[in-house]
Amino acid sequence: MSTQPLEELRQTLAADGYVLAVTRVGPRLDARISAEAGVCGDCLVPKHLMATMIANATGRTPEDIDVTYPSEIGDDGQLVEA
Repeated sequence: MSTQPLEELRQTLAADGYVLAVTRVGPRLDARISAEAGVCGDCLVPKHLMATMIANATGRTPEDIDVTYPSEIGDDGQLVEA
């Protein structure tokens, strides 16, 4: 997996106040996007499009990527119960 396309995606998101963290969890990727203070947590593209962008940057398939958006992450960094 080349890190350059993923780093470019991170920089693109960072320009709008988002932070992308991608970790490998077994055969899957866990992609968590958090928003800096004052940035809209719901103003991102639909998850399936974000998964496709991350897949293109990592050589994975969108189905192998779990995407978590800022509105799903609590102040403690943990997932919010639905």
